[in-house]
Amino acid sequence: APVSRSGSLHHMDDAEIDVKLPDPSFVPGTPAPVLELVDVWVAAVEKKRCHAVLKEVSAKVPLSALTHVKRVQRRDGDDGSRLRVLLCECSDASPDGGAWPAPVRDLVDRFALAPERASVPGRAPRTRDQWEEWNALWPIAWQKPNSHLAVPLEAPSAEDVTEMKRWMRSCIDAAREGGATNAAILVDPSQPGTVIARGLDETRRWRCVGVNEGEGNGYLGNGHPLRHCALVAIDDAARRDVETYPAGEDEKNISSAPERTPHAEVGEKRRRGETLSASEMTETLGRPYLCTGYDAYLVREPCVMCAMALTHSRVRRVIFGASSPGNGALGGGKHSLHGQRTLNHHYQVYTFGLSGEEMDNLVRGHRQTQS
Repeated sequence: APVSRSGSLHHMDDAEIDVKLPDPSFVPGTPAPVLELVDVWVAAVEKKRCHAVLKEVSAKVPLSALTHVKRVQRRDGDDGSRLRVLLCECSDASPDGGAWPAPVRDLVDRFALAPERASVPGRAPRTRDQWEEWNALWPIAWQKPNSHLAVPLEAPSAEDVTEMKRWMRSCIDAAREGGATNAAILVDPSQPGTVIARGLDETRRWRCVGVNEGEGNGYLGNGHPLRHCALVAIDDAARRDVETYPAGEDEKNISSAPERTPHAEVGEKRRRGETLSASEMTETLGRPYLCTGYDAYLVREPCVMCAMALTHSRVRRVIFGASSPGNGALGGGKHSLHGQRTLNHHYQVYTFGLSGEEMDNLVRGHRQTQS
């Protein structure tokens, strides 16, 4: 299917490309924590005295760095008459207990405790599987992570995997036919089989080396250094909006929206509620705000500029084929922009995990058997 920038809807032929792709995997907003054990002092306490010990040690020796760890453990095989209570972290300066905090030493003396060293997870788990594994070492409180940091409890459904592969093949095909290294497609999942916008990378043509001597360092082509494929696709979606909705309606609706309190001074930390959210913009405009709810497919991982543009456009998911270790912004490079808590919109990210070389071969036309 040819690449179009007219803003019209595009429909894809299922047989337009035959490329073998692995199943997509979720990319968390921040790297998943690795199990790191921290040494602590614990003591076996008679069950009838456990409440008194626990109340006092919790009040006087809080575990500020281990808030995810529970203070009490019931070990399998015990008769139930004694529980293990976590007293405090081990001190590097005195690992033998000589530097116990005064409240702990007082408890040890008054209740005739015999502290022993143990190890507990030093970080809170982010997934249920991690919690089950780490909880076997020492009881841990389970708290569901923030939505933009959470790993989906289930892998993408078979239907989602099929759709993701379908659109990624279309994206690769667009890059191949357009002679570009990267391509982007914006899909409306509420309208199966429909592409809202497409874009090819147009940065490589903006300065071309002259073919004849005497032409200097080069000449400007019809590209632009900012015309990355994601921005071209967003521009295509904006053109479609202009053609679809009457001119002037947006300005009229926005002008009737409630006024917001201006900032007191330049540089002041922006307060919540001073800008319209995507849902508020959609309600105000009477139509979807920019790319709200769309899925963005890219041949290669977007850079920081493109990832931020997709954030402002309010896409639902970003799915890319190959990571960009040098300048990727969604987990495959130096940054994980979608994990920044301060952003006012977060999308989910999936990758097919292909290397740059593998994607180069696919874009150049070295086709494989479809899976």
